[in-house]
Formats: sequence, C-alpha cells, structure tokens
Amino acid sequence: MPGRNALESVTSTGTVAHDLPVAQIHNQKRQWEKDHPARRYLIPVDVRDEVAAMAEALMENVDPLACVLFDYAVTCHARGTLKFQPRLNPKGRKHTLSWDEADDEPIQLPTVRHKPAKKTDTHSRSLKGQTAAYRLGQERHAELKTIADAYNLRLADILSAFFRHSLQAYQNGKLKIRREPIVMKLQVKGWSE
Repeated sequence: MPGRNALESVTSTGTVAHDLPVAQIHNQKRQWEKDHPARRYLIPVDVRDEVAAMAEALMENVDPLACVLFDYAVTCHARGTLKFQPRLNPKGRKHTLSWDEADDEPIQLPTVRHKPAKKTDTHSRSLKGQTAAYRLGQERHAELKTIADAYNLRLADILSAFFRHSLQAYQNGKLKIRREPIVMKLQVKGWSE
C-alpha cells in the first residue's frame, strides 16, 4: 500500500497553504510578573556579580538562586550562627537643627563671596549598575524588612550580608545546592473521538 500523498487533497482552486492552520494571536497578560514583582536593592557590585556568576556556573536563573541564598541565611540567623553587629555610620547624620524664639538684637550675617561652582562628575552619583533586582517574593521581602527594622539597618545591608554569608558557606562546602524535580499537574486540553 503506497503512502499518502499530501497534495491529493489540494483542489484546483486551493493550495497546500490553505489547508494549514493559521496561527492565533496570543494576548499576553503578564500576570505572573504582576504577581511576582522584582524589587530593586542597592547592594555592592561585587556581591551582585558573585551571585550572578554563581547562577551562571550552576546554569540557573538568578532569582531562584537568590531565594536559596536568602533562605539559608535566614535559617542561620534564626539559629544564631549569623549575627549582626550594627555600628554607627561615621558618615551618617550627627545632629539635627532646631529653633527657639529669641528677643536679642539682630545678628549681622557675614557677606559671602559667591564662588564659581565646580563641575562635579554626575556619573559618580548615579546608581546605575549598583542596584540589583531580585524576585524574592512577598514573604521573603517582609521577613527581610522585619530583620532590617529590628537592627535599624537598610534592607540592602541585610540582604548583602545574607548573600555574603551564603556565598561564603557555599565556597566552604557548608551549603550544597541541589535541584529537585517539580511535579507538574497535567490538565486535559482537548480530546478526540
């Protein structure tokens, strides 16, 4: 029995192209991205690059790796093996200004010559390249915020310390990262009789 000929069903007015199904327009809603927003943290460039390099070495996306590093560090913090010792920032604010009413005689302000403004390098103040966005999830971000508030530190400082701790543990062999298969549920998309 000879095989089927694909051109048998072509009529004199139609072509093979008319028999092919037309691609449907798919309207993307981007719902997953809306439900899992990426938050930007001002972490040191070297930490950001180490996390990205580790993700590349493991052939994994950065976000799941960041979640694993975060979870490990939070567990170490809860156990007490990772402790924070906050100290005053010498470049931070040292005092505030306040005012009182006074009935003294007026004070003559010194005259100040206006000096020409120096041109500053605007690129040194830019945060471009110094931030990193991670999809840690709502629960991890809330936990990060709670820990940062407890120590009165910035979120980025805590996250950087967490990443450094986890990266060091991975390099020392204390942290092992493994892939676990995810069981997917199958759904019936269609059937034929």
